[in-house]
Amino acid sequence: MPDFINTEHCVEKLFPVGTTFSFEGKKYQVALCGKPRPARGECKTDVYIKGIASDGEAREIKISVKQKNADFLENKMSFDRACEIFGKDASGIIKQCLLSIQDSFVADNLVYFEKKGKTGAHTMKLGWKFELLNKLSGEKSGALKLTEEQKYDIFAGINLSENKKNSSVNGQIIKNSGVANYILNIDDENLTQDTCLKMLQPIEEYAKFQTIYFACKALNYRFDRNKWDGPRPLSVYVDWFVDNGKLDAHLAFDNPLEHNGNEVGEKLRNILNELKIKKFDDLRGVLSPNVKCYFGK
Repeated sequence: MPDFINTEHCVEKLFPVGTTFSFEGKKYQVALCGKPRPARGECKTDVYIKGIASDGEAREIKISVKQKNADFLENKMSFDRACEIFGKDASGIIKQCLLSIQDSFVADNLVYFEKKGKTGAHTMKLGWKFELLNKLSGEKSGALKLTEEQKYDIFAGINLSENKKNSSVNGQIIKNSGVANYILNIDDENLTQDTCLKMLQPIEEYAKFQTIYFACKALNYRFDRNKWDGPRPLSVYVDWFVDNGKLDAHLAFDNPLEHNGNEVGEKLRNILNELKIKKFDDLRGVLSPNVKCYFGK
């Protein structure tokens, strides 16, 4: 399986400037071909092709390249990125997802005295990240309830910032070059121009039949190493607090992705210092009975 960047290059190389291609019954000469590059971040178009027909008609083919074995559509999602994907109702859409699996969060352990599955011993939960995938992944996962229009917006990049929509292609800023209009699902870099063009699917049609899944993955404070995986935005975060000398916790579902791992981790670390927790087992004497813990089998 070729890696993603190589796949993009392979598609791009099929359309050198000055060569011709036939698409939907008409012949075009390639006037421009390249990868759209925003000033920051990523747009939806991976390969931009501009063709000019003999009658002067200009045709833009803006391809979003997808490898068939790729699971992630979006990981480590931030609130700004969620707004680019879902539009102005991003917070409401994500909150609806979270509440659909709320029982799974409530039933989860927040403190691990022993290793369980992939979660190491001596860890405490800070919250859960939010990811988009093309399949279910774990118990904190489900299907997004989206309209056909919302799906189209997601795959095409309709809600991207202006800087990402109007990306630079080979040094030229081109209006809406970052908004894709075709998708190419590929698992072979030995692609011909003809095969590539035949495999293109209009995103507006493709998106209608896609199911997009979300998954929430835990972000943990590893006590023995005194660290966590940085300022990851959290869809649900654990609000740690002290009540009557006991360490307690509340799961916060409001304002998804507006709090991050550093914010929650620093607060927890300060609380542990205040409670004079020197070693992990010291927690046994200060944990509220409300906090679900895993003590091993």
